[in-house]
Amino acid sequence: MNKRWLVVACGVSVIVSIPQVVAAADPVTGLEVKTEVRSPFRASAFPTAGSSRVPFVVPLREAWESGANSWTTARRAAFGADPSVRATGIGLSDRAGVQRADRDPAQWLPSPALRCAYVAKWIAVKTAWGLAADPAEVARLRRVVSSCPATTTTTVASSAPAPATTISQSTTVQATTTTASAKATSDVLAELAKVKIAPEYTTGYDRELFPHWKDLDGDGCDTRKEVLIRDSRTTAVVGSSCTVVSGTWYSPYDGVTWTEPSQLQIDHVVALSEAWKSGAYAWTTQQRTNYANDLTDSRTLLAVTGSVNQSKSDKDPTEWLPPLAAHRCTYLADWVLVKVRWSLTMDEAEHAAVRSALAGCGSTASASPAVPAPAPVVSTATTTSATIFVTPGAFCSPFGATGISEKGVSYTCKPSETESRNRWRR
Repeated sequence: MNKRWLVVACGVSVIVSIPQVVAAADPVTGLEVKTEVRSPFRASAFPTAGSSRVPFVVPLREAWESGANSWTTARRAAFGADPSVRATGIGLSDRAGVQRADRDPAQWLPSPALRCAYVAKWIAVKTAWGLAADPAEVARLRRVVSSCPATTTTTVASSAPAPATTISQSTTVQATTTTASAKATSDVLAELAKVKIAPEYTTGYDRELFPHWKDLDGDGCDTRKEVLIRDSRTTAVVGSSCTVVSGTWYSPYDGVTWTEPSQLQIDHVVALSEAWKSGAYAWTTQQRTNYANDLTDSRTLLAVTGSVNQSKSDKDPTEWLPPLAAHRCTYLADWVLVKVRWSLTMDEAEHAAVRSALAGCGSTASASPAVPAPAPVVSTATTTSATIFVTPGAFCSPFGATGISEKGVSYTCKPSETESRNRWRR
């Protein structure tokens, strides 16, 4: 710790001042390490904070306890109005912002795909505005920074009226975090650019709307068994009724090898629920059947450890990435290619998270072009039902039924975002 001493000679007397401690910045984050001030907080102290719905990177209470309690009202107003202190471009969704609340990185971090970008901007905002960090916060920040594969800089320019002892108006900040040790391959980013950004369709999902584990080619093996046979690293032993007895399977999500098929689940890389919210709600039953049983592109379905698949559930990359870090870039590339292939959308947070995570992938995110989605397939063991002719816009049942109009246009019996009743809709 640095100390300054002031010595003044007055005649025969020597006066020594009390030592003045000069706070040293943490060498990794550049932040001043200081205990937070637990004084009463009120959001109204930041009078312009409601000017945007985008979450703050550093929550207002955290800013208050880290130094903003001593700011002038004008400076707090400038902070609340500054767009560069918001979580724009790092994929932090509204839901994640609610989950985080006022917690700092010692208590909460976003999903691995967003973590490095989030921490970089946290450090940049705090440094630009002269905010301190408590010891636990700094310790967590340092661990995250050390786990990021390379370094980049995040710049935040403070627009605040600057007190003489804090920072000048032209101050810019550099923060250490991740990005690419090499740029993500252009083919994946080019495919990502094809994905339409749109809000998710959040009503009406039912797993039974995606008939799955069907024997679409009529060879006696349903889709689950087909994937187990395909993905076994040794020749799978198959018994009567296409029962898969044994084989050797490597689960890419966690790097575990299995020889018992009962330990494996077949994962839809883009989960059925996610597909529904991203556009499959408008598909016909046959299209959803094709998707749920797609064996024409190995990126759609994977044999993985059952417990890991359950932890993934229907989460998108803002909420979940494979625990095996070495597979994450491949997973992201697969996610993009599946969405492109089936013309599925992404919401803003998902798109930003995928783009941010791909930035650190280099050649591990390479991807062959997406091939067209398969044409409708009808199982040889299934009898095709008669065509249903419908009146567009009329009430209907059951939910998920399909039909065509007199003009040959396909319709699905479903609700809309503004109406809960089922009608024939495109």
